[in-house]
Amino acid sequence: MTRRRDKGFDGYLKSTGLLLAVGSFVLPFIMYYDVLDARPEPVSAGKKVNDPLDRSNQKVVRATNGRSGGTAPDNKPGEELDPMTTATTAELKESRVARIDDAIKQPFPGKPAFLLREVVGGLVMIEDDAGYWFVEKGSTLPDGSKLIAIEHGSGADSWQIKTSDGDVITRTN
Repeated sequence: MTRRRDKGFDGYLKSTGLLLAVGSFVLPFIMYYDVLDARPEPVSAGKKVNDPLDRSNQKVVRATNGRSGGTAPDNKPGEELDPMTTATTAELKESRVARIDDAIKQPFPGKPAFLLREVVGGLVMIEDDAGYWFVEKGSTLPDGSKLIAIEHGSGADSWQIKTSDGDVITRTN
């Protein structure tokens, strides 16, 4: 003996399955639009938006230890020199003069060394003892020279920079 199918119950199951399928399909869109409606409107009228990539008002905050030839912006010319002699000086004996002559013959320290690490969008990443720096054409480099040119090297992934001192620095990995 076979049982007869209840067509009413089958209809309920079909409609429930269809409703679940439609709900599963529509739910992500409802959530997306609900999140959009819940966001506050940006109040940009009258407010300045700071673009982190805008370098039009960039100030140099790195000193090059006097190699650039300019005066520090905080000091006015002549302010750092005190014309008043307030200390006593030692007599210039022969042994002292000999030590001064030896000190004069001492070689100057070499130029600060830096490495070219990466070139992206006209910015050059260089590395020196103090860390990593991003410079662009015309910027002051750690050795006091200026960046003159950024060029492709001989290889596919090779870069070179030219400085105002005539040095050519090639990218190292």
